Amino acid sequence: MHDPLDDLLVYLGESPTPYHAVEAAARRLGKAGFIRLSEAAAWSPLAPGRYYITPGGSSLLAWIVPDAAPTGFRIVGAHTDSPNLRLKPKAEYAKEGYDQLGVEVYGGVLLNSWFDLDLGLAGRLLVRGADGKTAPRLVEIRRPLLRIPRLAIHLDREVNEKGFLVHRQDHMAPILGMASDGARGLRALVAEAADVEPADVIGQDLMLFDVNPPTLGGRDRELIFSARLDNLAMCHAAIAALVAYAGDAATRDVIPVAALFDHEEVGSESAYGAASGFLPRALERIATARGGTRDDYLRTLAGSICVSADMAHAVHPNYDGKHEPRHKPELNAGPVIKVNAQQRYATSGATAAMFSELCREVVIPVQHYAHRTDLPCGSTIGPITSTQLGIRTVDVGNPMLSMHSAREMSGAKDPAMMTRVMQAFYGARDPEAT
Repeated sequence: MHDPLDDLLVYLGESPTPYHAVEAAARRLGKAGFIRLSEAAAWSPLAPGRYYITPGGSSLLAWIVPDAAPTGFRIVGAHTDSPNLRLKPKAEYAKEGYDQLGVEVYGGVLLNSWFDLDLGLAGRLLVRGADGKTAPRLVEIRRPLLRIPRLAIHLDREVNEKGFLVHRQDHMAPILGMASDGARGLRALVAEAADVEPADVIGQDLMLFDVNPPTLGGRDRELIFSARLDNLAMCHAAIAALVAYAGDAATRDVIPVAALFDHEEVGSESAYGAASGFLPRALERIATARGGTRDDYLRTLAGSICVSADMAHAVHPNYDGKHEPRHKPELNAGPVIKVNAQQRYATSGATAAMFSELCREVVIPVQHYAHRTDLPCGSTIGPITSTQLGIRTVDVGNPMLSMHSAREMSGAKDPAMMTRVMQAFYGARDPEAT
């Protein structure tokens, strides 16, 4: 691999959509000797080695089968999706001399952050091949193609005092260009970008993205400025840690797993989200693929632990009153353990102690986060995975600012620290084992 920080910036840049994020992760796994399996193929017997699957093309599960009989899974879970704007099926229309695209808001978007940005278009096409079969094709138009312009202050004089109010239906439609009878339509544009014929494009999942590249910022380049840090930074850490740990995995008696799910930002209830059956099914197949029984699988679950990795709220210096007074994570100060009594995070005292001890063992500082009691708390895949599998779980993440903005901000030192702790977790002994 490249330098971890440089590779993270590359990964963020080459992953404008969950489909691209999964393919970028798969390339890294392939270079490290991981073999792509089909969910429809037989996995038994499954020899010791490195494997992965990509359910739906937007989720990914990677694991290593050790030589010894497994006593548990060590799962790091994250999610591939980020809040953004996605095209509606019949997106194109003309209004007041402009060609525009109808979009739907996906997840908890900070809507005002998407105005006046240079926006590209990316996602997945469903293409009819010469044999008549339909196949997915990734597509990306990485140039200033679209823009959502703000209304001039002369027409909204009180915007700075009363706030920038956004109507999702009326105000979020990007401009594609000037209306013209001879202009290329959307299908022609994406077909050209994917190098296919427009007539062969029969389906699409397309979304907008900021074309400005990820970069290091700050006085001493100690900050990361990028789109989709939430939660691709944790996806990258999970994959980087698994690849780094792979050389030791064969001699251990646990199965390390990186589970990257789609659709966390809208509740995880989909065929490829954390609330689906694909993770329990896959884990059972892994545990029984060398002749084990279902009872062996259930016993393996009993010895399993999950780290749910999702970015955390750093204290905002301009809004410090929005934070719980004694839980104010800082950038570049280490991983954050997240706790919520309402189980919006799955952390318990025992799993928090486990993660804290891992940080201590690898000489990494650790921070703690709790939400203000008078504000509703967000959630993660942690409670879902813990409920689905009945396994111990800790919710953690790297601290960041501008969460759910079109451009986000985090610390440049934190990714390496989180990756190091995850690598240690993959090889960790069960703290409750006797």
